[in-house]
Amino acid sequence: MGHESGFDEKIDVIDLIINVLKDHEKKLDELVTRIEKAQIINRTPTDTLEETTPQIERASSLPVEKTSPSVPVKVELSEWKEFRTRCESARLVAFEVADGRFQVTALTDSVLYRYTEKIPSMEIRYKTVDEKAQIKSIDINRAELVSEAFNGILKCGLKMEKTEHSFKEPGGESVLNVNFHVDTSTARSWIAYQLAVNDEKILHGSMDL
Repeated sequence: MGHESGFDEKIDVIDLIINVLKDHEKKLDELVTRIEKAQIINRTPTDTLEETTPQIERASSLPVEKTSPSVPVKVELSEWKEFRTRCESARLVAFEVADGRFQVTALTDSVLYRYTEKIPSMEIRYKTVDEKAQIKSIDINRAELVSEAFNGILKCGLKMEKTEHSFKEPGGESVLNVNFHVDTSTARSWIAYQLAVNDEKILHGSMDL
């Protein structure tokens, strides 16, 4: 019976030790949790920045899409048909008649198109024989403008007006000077029809970048 009493006492001691260890483990867990919370609260902005820096660097290394320039590109066209097609319903149009040329400039969304054409002039030398004119020479300011000079119409289709001035030289030879020009009112209406643009969008003057 004394043996059983000693055994029971040992069991009680073991239970006590186990309970103490459990209690210590619980307190240790609470202490670790408090320490972790304290570290989170006391973290500095520098710590946060250091952690996010790699993400910022990765983001900055990504390719950036380049935007197209807002300034229009200037294009010179030699064919009126192409000019008319590309400039239909243009935002703004300007035309100019100066220095022996007819020039039209049209601004679209991203391109400034320009069409230029030379205006012809002609000098005819002749003699009158039996009430008939014998042509001595016909001089046109540019060889490629022969058709325009005789028809009175530019390559683009715009009809020109002309002024004539004649005089007789001492040798009996007569000279007829024919100068062509473009009427601004006619040009404005013609351009408006060709490009499907309202008259108020057509300026008599130059336009450049």
